[in-house]
Formats: sequence, C-alpha cells, structure tokens
Amino acid sequence: MRVYILRHGETDWNVRHVFQGQTNTSLNENGFAQARRCRDRVQALGLSFDRIYCSPLDRALQTVETVTGADRSRIITDARLLEMNFGPLDGTPFDKKSMVCGHLFDDPTRYVAPEGAESFEELEQRLSSFYMELAKEHPGESILVGCHGCAMRLTLVWMGFLKLRDIWEQSIGNCAIIEAELDEDKLPSAMGGNSDRIADDSIILPASPYRVKRLYETQDWI
Repeated sequence: MRVYILRHGETDWNVRHVFQGQTNTSLNENGFAQARRCRDRVQALGLSFDRIYCSPLDRALQTVETVTGADRSRIITDARLLEMNFGPLDGTPFDKKSMVCGHLFDDPTRYVAPEGAESFEELEQRLSSFYMELAKEHPGESILVGCHGCAMRLTLVWMGFLKLRDIWEQSIGNCAIIEAELDEDKLPSAMGGNSDRIADDSIILPASPYRVKRLYETQDWI
C-alpha cells in the first residue's frame, strides 16, 4: 500500500504560533493558496488516490478538498487522525521555556502530558492502529491521508524514520506530503504501552528508508 500523508494548509493560529491541537480552526487565505499549489503539483506528478482519509477538523478537510477536488461524501474521516491533544496548552502561544510545556520541545522523551492532554505514547498508539488497519484492509492501494504536523511526526517515529527526541528537527511545513509504503507483513511494532520505550530515546525502531520514500515540502509547490 502506498500512502500519501498530507499536512493541512496554514491557519491564523499557525501565523500567530499558537497551539491548535484539537481546536477546530480553518485555513486562512494563504492556507487555501498553499493547498491550490499542492493540488497543481499533485496533478503534475500524476498522483491518484483510491481512497481518501482525513482528520475531522476543518483545516484538514479544507486542505484535502482543495487538493483532491473531492467532496466530503468521498472523504472518510477518522478521529485517530486528529492532532495531538495539548490540553491546557491549546489556544496559548508557543513558549519553549514555559514550565507548562514541560519538556515538550527541549526533550520530548521526557515530556509528561499535563492533565487533560495526550502523551506521545497515546498519540502513537492511535496513529499506529489507524495505519496498521489501513495496510491490512487495503493492500496495493494508493491512499491519501489528511492530518496534522505533530501527528505526522509521530507517524515517522512509529515508522522508524525519526527518533522521538528529534521530532522538532524535521521540517514538515503546511501542505507538506510524506510518501510512504506500508506492507502489513513488514509493519513496525507499536509502542504497546511500554513506558521504557517512550522514555528512553535510544530504544527506537531502526530507520527504514524503504518505508518512507520522500517528503514533498511546501516550497516544492512554488
């Protein structure tokens, strides 16, 4: 199965550097323009999709609709594709030195989610369950998945392409697309509730370039 994982276009909260999490924000004018450039590039590459899945949040749905031209009746929403739940951080500006953020930015392996928020382990578990189910049910298909920046980074961790400690070092701009191949016989293991695995950044899956083929960044559409 070949999967194309698409991050949503720009929102006003992106511009303001505010945590969005699972707050339902919409694309701004530039976000729609990014999605249109992405659409043109996808068409130029000759990409087509057997199925389209998406986070239920408007910014992701608007991006997928613009890129594919599909109406919402064709788009399958799945709550497992929601952005990470940042709890009390949602709606607040990024502050990498804030005690409330804990080690979210400086050392994600030591991050402890505040009450009402989601841990990296919980995020990885719901994402891995989605992709494992997808690979088993739709082998050989080409699938577009619309989601969010942090969710995409944790997907790369699960695939073995990124270390958890390095997730913020990987640029994933608005309307970036990750192209990956998933084979149900070669799927990486989920963390499975093993707290040691998430706590110790040396315990990771080996890099698997055959799974992650390439990353199309936003600037590629210009």
